Amino acid sequence: MDPLGSVIVETGRCIFSFFFTSIATVIKLQHNTGRLRKEFEKLEDRKNGIEEDVRLAETEGKCATEQVKGWIRKVEEIEQEVQPMLEKADRLAVQGCGPCCNILPRYRLCRRMAKKQLEVQQLISSCCFDNVVTDKKSPVRAVEKQQGPSLAGQREAEEMIEKLMDLLKGDENKRIAVWGMGGVGKTTLVRNLNNELESSSLMESIDIVIWITVSKDLDLKKVQSQIAKRLNLELDPNEVIEERAKMLLKRLMMKKFLLILDDVWEHIDLDIVGVPQTDDQANRKILLTTRSLDVCRAMMTDEEIKLDVLKQEAAWNLFAQNAGDVVEVPSINPLARAVAKECGGLPLALKTVGKSMRNKRRIELWKHALHHLQHSDPHVKHIEDEVYRRLKLSYDSLPSKILQSCFLFCSLYPENYSIRTDELIQCWIADRLINEHQPLEDCFNDGIALIETLKDSCLLEQGDCAGTVKLHDVVRDVAIWISTKQGSEKPCASILFTNITKPPKQFSGFSELTVIILVGNPINKIHDNLFAGLRKLRVLNLSQSHIVTLPPSLSQLQELRALLLRDCCYLEKLPSLGALRKLLVMDLSGTRLRELPNGTSKLKKLQELHLFRTHHLETIEAGTISGLQSLELLDMSFSAYKWDTRCNVDYGKASFNEILTLDRLSIVKLRLDKVDSVTLDSAWLMKLREFNIQISPGSCDSNNLATQHDEKRAILRGVDLMGIKGLNGLLDTASALDLVICGGISALSELSISHRLSSLESVKSLSISKCDCITSLISGDNISGTILPNLEHLSLNRLENLGAILGGMVPRKGCLKWLKTIEVVDCKKLRALISFALLQQVKNLEQIKVKNCSKMKYIIGGEVSAEMIPKLRVIELSDLPMLKTICSRLPAWPALEMIEVRNCPMLTKLPFATSNGVAATLKEIRGELQWWNRLIYSNDEIKSSLQQRFQPLKPLR
Repeated sequence: MDPLGSVIVETGRCIFSFFFTSIATVIKLQHNTGRLRKEFEKLEDRKNGIEEDVRLAETEGKCATEQVKGWIRKVEEIEQEVQPMLEKADRLAVQGCGPCCNILPRYRLCRRMAKKQLEVQQLISSCCFDNVVTDKKSPVRAVEKQQGPSLAGQREAEEMIEKLMDLLKGDENKRIAVWGMGGVGKTTLVRNLNNELESSSLMESIDIVIWITVSKDLDLKKVQSQIAKRLNLELDPNEVIEERAKMLLKRLMMKKFLLILDDVWEHIDLDIVGVPQTDDQANRKILLTTRSLDVCRAMMTDEEIKLDVLKQEAAWNLFAQNAGDVVEVPSINPLARAVAKECGGLPLALKTVGKSMRNKRRIELWKHALHHLQHSDPHVKHIEDEVYRRLKLSYDSLPSKILQSCFLFCSLYPENYSIRTDELIQCWIADRLINEHQPLEDCFNDGIALIETLKDSCLLEQGDCAGTVKLHDVVRDVAIWISTKQGSEKPCASILFTNITKPPKQFSGFSELTVIILVGNPINKIHDNLFAGLRKLRVLNLSQSHIVTLPPSLSQLQELRALLLRDCCYLEKLPSLGALRKLLVMDLSGTRLRELPNGTSKLKKLQELHLFRTHHLETIEAGTISGLQSLELLDMSFSAYKWDTRCNVDYGKASFNEILTLDRLSIVKLRLDKVDSVTLDSAWLMKLREFNIQISPGSCDSNNLATQHDEKRAILRGVDLMGIKGLNGLLDTASALDLVICGGISALSELSISHRLSSLESVKSLSISKCDCITSLISGDNISGTILPNLEHLSLNRLENLGAILGGMVPRKGCLKWLKTIEVVDCKKLRALISFALLQQVKNLEQIKVKNCSKMKYIIGGEVSAEMIPKLRVIELSDLPMLKTICSRLPAWPALEMIEVRNCPMLTKLPFATSNGVAATLKEIRGELQWWNRLIYSNDEIKSSLQQRFQPLKPLR
């Protein structure tokens, strides 16, 4: 073959070889691509399955094993290599194998894909793990110890912890709150409870205790994260709160838990957080601590335990523990005790002040500390930072500026002073903290709402007697500190003096003053110019001072709204008050005034006039009362003023008819010598919201019960009930009736007959005392209808001749059917409290109290069944020397909660027929230990059942 032919043949062979190789390479690349893609998809499926298993396990607090984590990392690495290969192979496949195709890249890609295919197959074959997941390195402990001081050895705290343990054990209490003022030790108490749970039998029914610190600025995601951390559950911080809640809910539904929420300031929606809220969660409980009772209500707690300040001995022990042995040095000990007392039993203050004085041995330092504490001045920065600022958080959290101002106003009263709530409300109205342009009842309701909010926030507390409130000493110090720090209008416009006998001659430079409180100061004289220039003064409170009169400059106080002179027992005369045209409240109770001041009739805006216990008041000029057309409250209880219409008109004095002209009057409290010369008709009395009217000839004695809110009380004292006329209107409308030293009738039912009253149906509370003529409450001899059908509370005291409550044949229908409480004291002839006939009437009876009835032999007569006393809760018996039985033994007591027995030596059996008959509701039996040891039981089962409920009474001194 010639050379040219050889070249052509060789060229053709090369071209054919190229095309053949190219086609083979493309076919092989397609084959390798398909196999790699198939194996890679298998690997991806296996990886996705393993990752799903890991995610599910993480909700149970587990995590992937290290082997699985390594395998997933290798898969992720090979993903980074295989995915680009497959994408490149797809592009080359689109290009095809034309003459321009580059065979070398295809060849190289084909070989790489074959190699990766083997690696993918190896990863697939190596994913058969013994365990995909494992428990986390730190297993979840049932209880995590909380750091804090131990309360071991502190009896009151240990008793509180025991009480909380008992509540947590019960199925009925799913949500429990410990509440109290800041610094009282709520967190410390619950921390100790948490730490004791580990060794408690309670953990047999609980898998885990979860402690969450909430704090003032509520962050629900933070709460979720704390719960998740405790459960070893990982939550995505970037995930929405609802998705996080689903994961928490799923996990918690598998647990029996106690969730402790410490330092809660507002309502927490546990549904949003992801905490299970089903009704049947007996083993899923919540315990929270808070300063606010409103938070307890919002969280719908089943039980609220208020933590109070420490008692004197416990407070001293805590202070001494922090101050060190120096407090036992004889020269320092009295000062140390005085310093500790200034802390008012508040643990936070006791610890902070104690530490600040620890081992200080110079007596001057203790005197210095005591002086500053007594003057509400934090003498060291620790007290300001650790006590005052922490307590100020409660003030800051009050929902309105008005509430904050009301709180600061309370600090104007002396330390440890019990403030009458009605007086406080009067001052708030006068100082424009309550809207004065509304009816008195609405003002009062607004004031009560403000007081209750402050009490619920632990900024106010109950005073020493009913109807009063006070500030805790340290809280008062904080209020004064806040006022001083703020330098606000209110503190600058108020002034308080304590323990002074002589006020300044004039308040120079105090023209903006709006409030002066000089309560309880032994002031006996006020300078003539004291009130000059005080043209903005709205509240002047000189109650319980020793003043004899007030100067004429009083008339310059033309912005005055409240003039409070209660219990100024030496006050005999006041200047003219005609210029005080804006006066809303005037309280002259307990003074020695013989006549109302001149100009009183000009007080056209006066809403309240208090003349309680004005035993020397003889003169009220005619026209004075009728001029007070804005008057809504007139209190002349136990005043000596005589309202006899005929005599008063003759002598130019105010008559009772003037009271009848006051259209806005809603509350009346006064004493009348007689009723035949005044008009007490039902129509007028029905218009009143509240009244307390005493008929007592020649007596202004004040030894009677105070009227309850919205109550209409009639008091008849020293009255001949058969002979007196004009009582019909009063008896028809009274909701409370007191009979004291009255005569003329032997049974109350005679009163109904003699005065032609239907049934005394308005009376809900009845008290009869020292009426020796009474032999029975109701006698059926002369009545045919019902009597006292709505009576709820009955008190019988010192009725020497009372032989029975019901006498004769009494109509069964309606008599005493709503009676709830009965109290009998010093009724010497009464042998039985409730006869079988009476028992048929009193199905709503809840409380029985009997004392000092020397001939009483039994409480309830006849054969008694549970259906006859379905609501009886309390039985209290004392000083009944002849008492042998309470009642016949019952198989069951439906509602009985407490029995107390004192000095009843012949009572040797309790009315329980069987151990099953011991009421499930019975909480305690109180009595003297000597009496308890003499009791006779039907069997040991009853004795054992009652023994668990017995509480010994301390002997009376």
